[in-house]
Amino acid sequence: MNSTYSVAVCSRSFSKNPILRAELLRRYKKVTFNDQGLQLNGDDLINFLKGHELAITALEKLDGTVLSQLPELMAVGKYGVGLDMIDLNSMRTYGKKLGWTKGVNRRSVAELTLCFAISMLRHVPLANDEVKKGIWRQQIGSQLSEKSVGIIGCGCVGQDLVRLLQPFNCQIQVNDLLHLMTFTGPMMLKRLTLRSCFRGQILFRCMFH
Repeated sequence: MNSTYSVAVCSRSFSKNPILRAELLRRYKKVTFNDQGLQLNGDDLINFLKGHELAITALEKLDGTVLSQLPELMAVGKYGVGLDMIDLNSMRTYGKKLGWTKGVNRRSVAELTLCFAISMLRHVPLANDEVKKGIWRQQIGSQLSEKSVGIIGCGCVGQDLVRLLQPFNCQIQVNDLLHLMTFTGPMMLKRLTLRSCFRGQILFRCMFH
């Protein structure tokens, strides 16, 4: 167990999770959790982090104003996805290290996207609402199979959605800042019914986007 460094857990959801708490306490002796469930910003965030060498953040905004007041802070672990709440330039300026793993929720979000697509095709939300109101009528839906599907932003989630769509034999068109070859490779690109398009083309051609 590490008794040298102290850890400040800003994340409210992390602080409430008994498994994560136990795991962290097995590794570090000095841990401060956000047990009051405070939404930490600005001065409140600075005061919470002061005196700690390590921090775990989620929705808390770490910018130059905050980081400049925390000379003892050495490293930040980002809990959750996305780095939009962290000023990476300021992290470099003030010599703070960042720990983060991208795409940890890719399968959850990709499955949910697939769920929504099928639900909309089958008019499940409408049928559910009508049944609750005592209305019983047939909703004519359609299959997802062989539909044209557009994916705008083909990062971790988009790429996993492409994989999940393969059994449906859909015509998949994607738009991303990176070229398709950077994440599919030539052999994978040959096997997939996949093509790169401009965003406007996706909106015009695809049933789902």
